[in-house]
Parts: sequence; structure tokens; C-alpha cells
Amino acid sequence: MTRSDSSSRDSDAITAVVVPAPPTIWRYLAPVGAFFSVILIGMTGYLLFEPELSTLDAVYMAVITVSTVGFKEVGELSTAGRVWTIVLVLLGVGAFSYFVSSVTQFLVAGELRGLLGRRRMEREIGRMQGHYIVCGLGRTGMQVVRELSREGHAIVVVDNDASAIERARELAVAAVQGDAGDNETLKRAGIDRCVALITALDDDAANVFVVLTARNLNERILIVSRANRDESTSKLTIAGANRVISPYNLAGRRMAQLALRPNVVEFLEFVMHDQELELWLEEITIAIGSALDGATIAETSIRRETGVNVVALRQRSGKLMGVPAPETRLSAGDILVVLGNRENLARLRALANRPSVEN
Repeated sequence: MTRSDSSSRDSDAITAVVVPAPPTIWRYLAPVGAFFSVILIGMTGYLLFEPELSTLDAVYMAVITVSTVGFKEVGELSTAGRVWTIVLVLLGVGAFSYFVSSVTQFLVAGELRGLLGRRRMEREIGRMQGHYIVCGLGRTGMQVVRELSREGHAIVVVDNDASAIERARELAVAAVQGDAGDNETLKRAGIDRCVALITALDDDAANVFVVLTARNLNERILIVSRANRDESTSKLTIAGANRVISPYNLAGRRMAQLALRPNVVEFLEFVMHDQELELWLEEITIAIGSALDGATIAETSIRRETGVNVVALRQRSGKLMGVPAPETRLSAGDILVVLGNRENLARLRALANRPSVEN
């Protein structure tokens, strides 16, 4: 069973709305079933001991007897009928009280509100396309949610910890309570329609299982996984993770770079996270048949046409090139890593998707 890193929760809250826990309506079927079973038994007894009663009269007698409302009997009962009424009262009062208390709890204790909220959230998740699934709402998962929310992406959080779901009651994201390694839980989160899944659980074995399940359900999505131990990295990759991040290794490298190149790191931090800064690092995929498909860097004149600087190229084969040479030929499926302002990036994105004149 998967679990989030609940032992290290963030102390500060974020504004959010989270799906209530899975429905508990099934536990109310017992009192409902008991009540109607007593009614059925009572009706059968009246039909047996009072043959002159119709089925409707027998049901009427069973209901007023079990509910102890005290309405008038439909007719003079025989001795057997009166004895049966006494038995039915003793038998039915408990079932009726059980039924009434359960219905009251369902309405008053918020169960109905939670059920309606869950249904509403399920419909909302069902309409999502291209969203992000975050498994584990601990400190790492919370930071992931912050970053995705900051850029306006739709998110569905999956966490097996009821307290985490309760803490996330005010989050601006949808959430599903359940085991992230379970097929049905990920289906409820829209695994078939999401663009990426991030698993940030504090247990590597749990992360491996989540990655295996997610990859089995959707072969196309990007999967990013947390690894707490170095030896888990290869296992997560084999399981199907596209990227594996070790928070400890990442923090160590970041601290070292801050000591060695503080200005470079500060600039990259601004570029990646500062909303007010005009420069953005972005990745843009070249579409089939676009104006960039089949052309060289020099032929496209990206810098002159869009004002964007190409800082790296991830070729379709997977090879990563830093500052590709002008004669490098681009192909559909290649990913350009570029630096520019929002307007220029939008211009390049349109160019990478627009069909060439020849097509």
C-alpha cells in the first residue's frame, strides 16, 4: 500500500478544494436493509395470520407497527394477529431506531454533503484533459503542486492518507483519496487523459509500484518519480519513469553550485520562477510538417524571425545538444530549449506548429 510522506508535512497551507474521501454510503445499507427486512417479515406474518387482509393492508399494518406511529388498525385482529403485532413491535423498534439514526447521521454529519461534493469533483475530473497527477501530498508533493498551480495547470492529487486529504480541503486542486498504486484510483484521477504523472511518495518501493501501474495504464505520459536512495534510480527507470529525481542529490548539487556560481544560479532561478521577469526558459516541440521540420537552424532564422535564442536541442533520438550549430537539421519530434519573452515564445510556438508553405 502506498503512503505519502505524512511525517514531514508542511506547516503552511495553500488555498485549495479537494475531493472528499471515497463514499461511505455502503455502511448505511445495513440499517436500510434491516428496516425493510422487518417490514417484509411483518407483512408476511399478517398475510399468514390474517388471511382476510390485502397485501396493501398487510404492508400498512407492518409499517405503522414497526414505526410505532399508532394509527388505527385496518380491522379487528385475531389473537394470532395481536400476538404477531407484539412480536413485530419488539422486533421492529430496534431496526427502526437504527434506520432513523443512520439516516440522521448521513444528513447531519456531512455525509450527504461529502457524497455530493465527491460526485461533483468526479465530474470535474472527468472533463479534464492534459492535466497533471501528483501522487503524495507531503512536503515534496506540496511544492510540486505549488509550482504547477503557479503556472496555471490543472492538477489532480492522489493520496492515501485521510489526514492529508483533510489538510488539503482548502487547496485549489482536485484530489482523490486512495492507493496511488491501484488501477482504479489512477483511473479516477484521469490517468488516461493526463499529460504527466509525478510520484513524490517517501517510500521507493511504493514509487516503483506507482510507476509500473501508471505506465501500464498509459504508455504515452511523462512520468517523473522521486527516489530517496541512489540504488532505486535504476529500478524506477526500468519500471517506466522518464525522469527520476533524488531530492537529496538535487539539494546537494544546488548548494554546491550556489557556492561556486551564485550569480548563474540566481539568474536561472529568476528565469525559471520569477513571474515578473520578461525572460523565460521554455521547451517547444517541432510538429510534423511544420515550417521548422526538415530545415537547419540557419535556414529557419529563428533568432531573426522570433527573437528567441535556442540554448539546447533534444533530438527525437534522445540526444541532447547544447547550443546546436547553425547547420544542425531539425526534425519533427525534436524539442527546442529556448530563451525569450512570452510574446517571442508564442511566435516560435506558432512557427513550430504551422505547416510549411510547401505542404
